[in-house]
Amino acid sequence: MRRLGLLFTVISGLVLMSTGAFAQRVTGIGVRATPDGAGFNLKTGLSKHLAFEGQLNAGGILGLEGESFNAVGLLEFQIPLPDNSWQIFFGGGIHGGVWDRAVWERYSDGRIFTNRAEPIFGFDGIGGVSYSFKKTPLGLSADIKPAVNVFSSGPDFFPHNMFGLTARYEF
Repeated sequence: MRRLGLLFTVISGLVLMSTGAFAQRVTGIGVRATPDGAGFNLKTGLSKHLAFEGQLNAGGILGLEGESFNAVGLLEFQIPLPDNSWQIFFGGGIHGGVWDRAVWERYSDGRIFTNRAEPIFGFDGIGGVSYSFKKTPLGLSADIKPAVNVFSSGPDFFPHNMFGLTARYEF
């Protein structure tokens, strides 16, 4: 829990510093929807081709792999397309949180699975495409964000919040 608090403090500090230092860059705040959950999203430009994205995600709403809540910090490279409203982006970062994981085991009382809450920490990759409307302060993006946990019981694929659609208010 102490590590999660430290991670959240570091990510929050980076967001606040980058927002103040690069106020002329586009910053957007919005919602990210995934097939198994949703979350809040903040993205701020650090330079013409570099951005920081922070996410707070809840996943596993379907309950197949258990439920999770995590904070994600990503550094993204942005490539503008010929129409500057469109960009391709890719990058990576880290996540930390809690996963109430469904574990399939047979118990003497007849249960065949149980949930185990465990802290998680790991690495994320991201890639996608974004569009910013020219006449309204709205940005949309679609992405894929695979993740691997290393803080749990060893390296493990993290299936929550992998595909996302994001809508942001840009200012």
